[in-house]
Amino acid sequence: MPLTKRDEAKESGFAQVRAALQSFEGDVVSAEFGKWGGKLIDEETGKPLPAREFLEVKCVNVKVLTVSEELAMPIDEWGFRVNCSDFKGSFWVEEFLASADEAKLLIPDDLVDKRIVWEKVTLEASDRDGVRTPKFDSTNFVIGSIKGAAGATPQVVAPVAATAQEAVAATPAEDPMAIALELAVDKTETQFRSAISLHPSFVNSELLPLAKAGAITQALVKEGKLVEVQEGNKTIYKKP
Repeated sequence: MPLTKRDEAKESGFAQVRAALQSFEGDVVSAEFGKWGGKLIDEETGKPLPAREFLEVKCVNVKVLTVSEELAMPIDEWGFRVNCSDFKGSFWVEEFLASADEAKLLIPDDLVDKRIVWEKVTLEASDRDGVRTPKFDSTNFVIGSIKGAAGATPQVVAPVAATAQEAVAATPAEDPMAIALELAVDKTETQFRSAISLHPSFVNSELLPLAKAGAITQALVKEGKLVEVQEGNKTIYKKP
């Protein structure tokens, strides 16, 4: 039966996924602090509010674990931001940092290159009298568990470890650019950087910083060995 009530309409695209996704596991490729705002005005004082800090986490090889409803679109990459706070009682302190303490991880560096299960939780808010104020609830992802090193349990559609092994077999001379070429095929830039970070030929290589900066793939594109192809909402590398 078609929708007949406006208030029953569902979100679509990323907004729907953001609301419906309850837990997932993924390889963390970056976890960085940033700032937003700084131009907002405090209604009581009329003075500008300071910029607010956040932690942005980006994951690849995502495996969806639980959802509140079927996702509107498939995802193999996902990222989220958690607003930071210095105060007890905030989501950052009571939920996110608490989950990091339980997992024995230092934020943000210890998150990177690990495969982590992320679980959505809600910190319920109350006023000074202890009365529930749901409109001030905070909901976001926290660390559920550590599955191991990134790439340890890759998604079937993007088998990082298997692709790396194929690259080694295909390039017996261990030419690093040839290995990078094979690693980049059928991947986004983010997936490529995760894969090359885990490959034994690049772990201690002086080329790794260049790869993480995007210089390796740019060189391969300029040489005509790779082309960028749009697939859905992603840009991946292909051989011409």
